[in-house]
Amino acid sequence: MRMRKIRNAVLLASIVMTTSALSVGAGAKAPGIMYHRTFYSDATMTVQVGWYRDKCWNGNVVASPVQGVTSPYYTLEAIGSCSGGYW
Repeated sequence: MRMRKIRNAVLLASIVMTTSALSVGAGAKAPGIMYHRTFYSDATMTVQVGWYRDKCWNGNVVASPVQGVTSPYYTLEAIGSCSGGYW
């Protein structure tokens, strides 16, 4: 009798955990922020040497090809969000 109660409790706990995991996975994705990056030649940020924009592709934020060159000196400007669809 005691083994049956333990088995039923384990079965119930497994069902509850599986249901909880499925409901968490079915929720909407948090939107990804897309940015426009402008690259500069040095820390004074006076001479622009390149740029690129993020885009939404199949619900994911991806980078477009770089125009010009990249550098460690850049600015970011938020240009939109990608919330699991096309923007």
